Amino acid sequence: MSIFDEAQQLEHLAVIGKSLVKYAMSLAPGMVFERKSGGWLPKSESSFVGFQFQWSNNVSIILTLHGLPEEQFVQNDLALKKGGYNSSRCRITKVSQLMAASVCIWRAHSLFNQERSQESGKLMLIDETESNVSDWLRPRPEEVTDEDPSLPNVAETREWYGEVKNFMKKNRLIDSSIMS
Repeated sequence: MSIFDEAQQLEHLAVIGKSLVKYAMSLAPGMVFERKSGGWLPKSESSFVGFQFQWSNNVSIILTLHGLPEEQFVQNDLALKKGGYNSSRCRITKVSQLMAASVCIWRAHSLFNQERSQESGKLMLIDETESNVSDWLRPRPEEVTDEDPSLPNVAETREWYGEVKNFMKKNRLIDSSIMS
């Protein structure tokens, strides 16, 4: 059974599970997952993410991410907890958590490569073929509702999510049928 076969058993989260696996594989081309101790981990040294799929009682996806929770970007819709040595864990139970989980995977990949002095994965926000310009994924702005003009606001956060969503659709990292 492959990682995609197991993700298919996740009912309403099947597309989310497969999308997150594809996204992780796009950050580390050639990465192959193998089943180990109840979850799926990369065969190679690129162990920045692990997947565990639960489809019995509460359908969910548990991500194990490289880096401590305080090293991740703040994601209000996805709670991160300390995992094992230098890792974080989070549980995905809703389709609406896809973007936050994607950002956490990207950040785990970035942290993993920083420790190894390698170039971290780029998440392109601008179509390179049209403009020859690339950009790193900027951190998710904090949602601030007071009137201080120096702080980002909710509209800026929505714009940021739109950028990530469009990138993922364009590169077929997610099934566009689940995105509104």
